[in-house]
Amino acid sequence: MPDKDWEHYMTKRPLPTYAEKLKEIEKKVNEWKRHKHHRQHGLKMRDVAEQLGISTVNLSNYVNTVEGMNFSAWLNSLRVEDAKRLMQTHPELSIYDIGYKVGHPIPDTFKKAFVTITGQTPNEWRKENIGK
Repeated sequence: MPDKDWEHYMTKRPLPTYAEKLKEIEKKVNEWKRHKHHRQHGLKMRDVAEQLGISTVNLSNYVNTVEGMNFSAWLNSLRVEDAKRLMQTHPELSIYDIGYKVGHPIPDTFKKAFVTITGQTPNEWRKENIGK
């Protein structure tokens, strides 16, 4: 008579669906964002995938499918949203300091990403939105 414990391992289980995989990745990404890991300088897709414990293919699929953009645009959008929050909560910080804190150590790169996403420079956005 076969061992009952062995039968448990031999039982075929359905593989997770694509939607289930995306949900699982989303949980990991949300936790990663909550801890503000996007602030690390020089992040590459492979770094983020490794931190999440998933493949770069799965991360790319998630970002493209769920977030609707490529990895670079997604990372920049996280950093710009973070910068906007910092400008509101820490108005004493310079734009340079904010860019550096959110993962853009080069001011021109930060400004370019900010303009691409918001249509305004960080200073223009700050003048228009602080206090609202």
